[in-house]
Amino acid sequence: MNVTNEVVEGEKTETRFSACLLFSANALARAITAIGDEEFGKFGMCYSHAYLLCEVVGQPGITPSQLSETLYLTPSTITRLVEKLEQKQLVRRESEGKKTLIYPTAEGEALQPAISQAWDKVGERYSKAIGETNVCQLTQQVFKATQALGEGL
Repeated sequence: MNVTNEVVEGEKTETRFSACLLFSANALARAITAIGDEEFGKFGMCYSHAYLLCEVVGQPGITPSQLSETLYLTPSTITRLVEKLEQKQLVRRESEGKKTLIYPTAEGEALQPAISQAWDKVGERYSKAIGETNVCQLTQQVFKATQALGEGL
């Protein structure tokens, strides 16, 4: 592993942990999360709320378990996200027998253009920083790794 820890022209260089996937993946996650938080924060939302709302708008009446599978989130996390979006009056829950179904409100549907614009800005910022081809390749590699590592969990 590289053992340098210098700052060159305002940019961090490699550290002794740079060759560690856990370290690098978490550093990348923090960097891209900051971009998402900034863009979605402009209209009072975080990126995880945006993902969930997009799924609900695209599939009205979706169940929490379907959201959990689609978004790779635990059921308790889905519940917290739905509750937050309910407080903001962007989604509503309905019971149908033993099932809970989640529907968008008119306000939730009205946010779709802003969400799409934020996704575009996030993508532009990634592409500007590391190149569009690299963004596509990295996204594919990370998702494949997520699937492979998730199989044993």
